[in-house]
Formats: sequence, structure tokens, C-alpha cells
Amino acid sequence: MAESKIPVDLFNPGQVFACLGFMELADALLGDVEAEFDWGDSKQVQFCLTATGEQNPFEVVLGFLKIATVTPLRPEGVDGPWPKDATQSEVFPAPLSELRDSTGKKFTASALPISLESEGRKFNVSNWLVGDKREALKLFAGQQVAAKLMTNALSGDSTKKGTVGVRQLSPASSDPFETGPVGGRFGYDARGAWDAMNTGSSLDEQGATLLVSPVVEALAVVGLEYTRPAFLSAYEIRYAVWQGKMPVSLARAVFTQPRGLVPRGHFRCFRAHLGDDKQYKKCFPSTEELVK
Repeated sequence: MAESKIPVDLFNPGQVFACLGFMELADALLGDVEAEFDWGDSKQVQFCLTATGEQNPFEVVLGFLKIATVTPLRPEGVDGPWPKDATQSEVFPAPLSELRDSTGKKFTASALPISLESEGRKFNVSNWLVGDKREALKLFAGQQVAAKLMTNALSGDSTKKGTVGVRQLSPASSDPFETGPVGGRFGYDARGAWDAMNTGSSLDEQGATLLVSPVVEALAVVGLEYTRPAFLSAYEIRYAVWQGKMPVSLARAVFTQPRGLVPRGHFRCFRAHLGDDKQYKKCFPSTEELVK
């Protein structure tokens, strides 16, 4: 089995979520993935993956992102303002009420689920919709469209000169969280965090370009498909990281609630604020909790 490592900032929620994204896609593409965080060297914390075969799982996932197509998924048999390239989803992952606009009177395409597909391999993402009774970490709002945000992360924003995605930046698999000018984003990478109360207006409404990692933005979405952070309030979350290799199914559970699943001293918990803007939430740098 191949084992590979990348550096990670545990105090950046988006990077931790993106590590889960690497885990999920590597498991889908290679199989038998095990994951762990290694903080033995406090100055160089690493995220480790092992997977079936001899390929570097981080290289495989980045290769998938570089050529994957982004397709919106629309509910079958329901008329709405759906994009022409949207594909029908026989089993829609959420109540149709999740697709209504702020007035509640008509449908909007902005929150449609998306499918990432490459060479016959497909991964659907819909975690911003409340469909399975788990609280959704939906950070984008207003005129932002999920499929467009993912396209921006992968290919750059075609309407904004100089912006980059995973394909343009082509980050190294040994250190994939490199930043670049990304136009329009989900809001997971804490390096692009801002506070509308301090800036005087929403940078999202202004369409500002921020220096964040397109890999973080794309893979954080994937990483939260089968797990969620714990919600302490509408504007604060908690997540956990762990030492010791574990399979994907257990890692998903430990990320939310490690107590009772991992021995004390083998997990760490972090709290992150989502800002003060009621419409455009963002992940801010986290603080570590004292584990009692």
C-alpha cells in the first residue's frame, strides 16, 4: 500500500476539511484508504494517507481534479430555472424546499447539487442542502452558484482575468495548499477570511479576488459530504483531528465527536468562528480547545 504525507495547518478549518476531501476521493478512486494527522513535530504537522496500490493518493486526487467536469444535478420531473447542462437526479438528496429562493415562492438553481466526473469516475456533492437531518455548513449565498464556485476552484473564473484554479496553479502533491488569486469561492480557506463589520461591506458582494488555495476550496466541499463539524451555534463550529491510522468510516465519526472513539491524547479539538455577516459566512482561523 502507498503512504504519502502533506503539511497541514490544523488552525485553518478549510485545510482540515480539504484533508478529508483527499481522504474521500482517494478512497473512491483507489480504495482501502486509512488516514491520520501526525503532530509529532509541532512545527510541521502532517496529514497521512495510505491506499491500495503504489500510486501516491494525493497525486491521484489532484489528477482527478485537473480533468474533472462539473455538472449541476436537478430534480427529476420538476420544472425550474435549471441550467441546460444540468443532469436529472432520480433520487434527489434533499427536499425541494431547499431549492427555493429567499421568498420561498420559486426555485433557484444556485444551490443545486453538483457532480464531479472524470474518466467514468463520479463523485456527487450536495452537503450545503439539508437532506439527512444533519446541519449543513452552507457558506455561500446571494447570487453565488455552487457549480460556478466549484468551476472557479478547478479552472479559474473565466470572467476575471488573472484568477487561477487547480489546473492553472498545478500545486505539488507534496504541498498542495498553495494559494493563488481565486475569483468567487465557497469560503473554507481561513487565509481569505474577512469581516464585513471591519471592511464596511461584503467582499463577496463586490466580487473581490482573494489569495486562497483552490485545492482547499474544492476539496473542503468534498470532505464535508459524509461528515460535518459539530455546530456550537449558528456562527461557531467544532472539529477534531486524530493520531493513529483509521479507515474512512471511523474517521468521519471522529471528526465530529472523538470522545469515546479515540483515547485521550490521540485527538485534538478546535473551534472556529464563521464571521458576523449573516449572509456570507466564512471560516476564520480556529482556536484549540483544552481536552479534559
